Amino acid sequence: MKKFNLKKIDFKTFFSGFKQNFPLIILALADVVVMAIPFYMENFIPNIYKNIGLSASEYSQASAIYGYVAIPSYLLGSYIGDKFKTKTLIVVSLIITCLLGGWYISLPITSTFATNSMVTAIQLDIIFAGFAFSCCGLFWGPLWKAVKNHSTEHIVGEMKERKVGQNNGYQGMMNGLIGLTLALFGTLLLELSQSKILPNIMINGRPIDSGFFILVTIYTALIVLSAVLALKYIKSIKEEGEASFSLKAIYHVLKNLQIWLLAFLVLGVYMLQMGLSSYVNYLSNIFLIPSIAVMILGIFRTYVMRFMVSGWFGKKADKAHSYIIWICLGLIVGIVLIFIGVVLPGFKNNFNPKDDPTVGTIVQVVACLNLVLLGALTWCLVTIRWSPLGAELKIENQNYAAGVNVISVIAFTPDAFFKQVKSAIEAKHNMPLVDPTTGQVTQVADQLGNQLILVVAIGMGLFGLISGIILYIVLYRQSDKFIFKKLSKKHRHKLQQVK
Repeated sequence: MKKFNLKKIDFKTFFSGFKQNFPLIILALADVVVMAIPFYMENFIPNIYKNIGLSASEYSQASAIYGYVAIPSYLLGSYIGDKFKTKTLIVVSLIITCLLGGWYISLPITSTFATNSMVTAIQLDIIFAGFAFSCCGLFWGPLWKAVKNHSTEHIVGEMKERKVGQNNGYQGMMNGLIGLTLALFGTLLLELSQSKILPNIMINGRPIDSGFFILVTIYTALIVLSAVLALKYIKSIKEEGEASFSLKAIYHVLKNLQIWLLAFLVLGVYMLQMGLSSYVNYLSNIFLIPSIAVMILGIFRTYVMRFMVSGWFGKKADKAHSYIIWICLGLIVGIVLIFIGVVLPGFKNNFNPKDDPTVGTIVQVVACLNLVLLGALTWCLVTIRWSPLGAELKIENQNYAAGVNVISVIAFTPDAFFKQVKSAIEAKHNMPLVDPTTGQVTQVADQLGNQLILVVAIGMGLFGLISGIILYIVLYRQSDKFIFKKLSKKHRHKLQQVK
């Protein structure tokens, strides 16, 4: 057996690569902490709304408001994203998000003084509306433009566009690593709170989960850190043509049918993510998976899988003739996996693993594995969802942020309508959930409610898949790379061999 030789490790190359990609690491950190409160925490903290004294439908309503504000914010971002410096927009967004994070931290405290949940719900609505403006209007387009342009100054032509998948993969990998570290620490804090090792904070005679409070404080502090690092290390490159960017350029992007088809395809991918955000509560409340296991699974699917698959898949997809066909194939698999999640507990609205321990345990294990597989799949697709813009749709760099934001207006409308539908389903199909430690009662979606939410995700996923197939045909029907033409040639060749 060969001995491990430290001399074979090129530390100089390693640290040189780390230094070269440090801006991508900063962007990954910013991406994690900006999205943590409105999105990521819900992926690994079951029933997050109870920490601020709200019901499931009230929290979903705030998320829906995020979506409603996000739509005009993306439109605003499609204009200013290419009009102003990328670095400036990112830093301003982080400052605003930090202030909103501070307000969010206060909600567990102020909710103890409120006579009913309406006051807290209204504050959360305003906070989420602010998050939508800062994240979608100021941060989103510039983020992906900065990732796209990283270390591409000396690359020209199609190879420059093909490097997008590699950059996205590295940023996604570091996003997963940073998010994993924070989420594991957060899970530790929450578990210490649950086990009473970390005592609750008592205010006005009501307990506040100290683990949750500390976790949100850490996320907010890291927003400040990422703003400082972005200010110092992110390059602010203003390319020729950006100064003349105008509303006419947005119109040019909007009238492109291919942009709309790609937007619908990305919408299908996003619906897989939206379905997964509901799946965490589904596991906890319906499949009766212990909360600590749900947290670990949520972290694994949200961060570990992103870290494991993003870099690898980004490089692999760069070598393929089409990113779009990869996304379509991934959507097919994702729809099948969500369908499995729907049918697993049956349709009698009374699943209980204790009724038949053997079958119940098998169903629980399959449900958990399903979440992990869906997590890996969604991060593969998220890694390359913007790659077709430059590589296949040939959107120029000075219009790139506009392209991202215009697509986002359409693709991320589920932030509004899906959350609104989800809130309505939770309000109609719900059941009481009693916290065994505090006795607090929270209304959560019942089995049928969770299944209906996932069915909506499947429907929108199918719509995205059909749009993606049409886009692929439009782009490649005259090309020798057209996959259906290749399959037809292979079929004819086999027939000739038989004859």
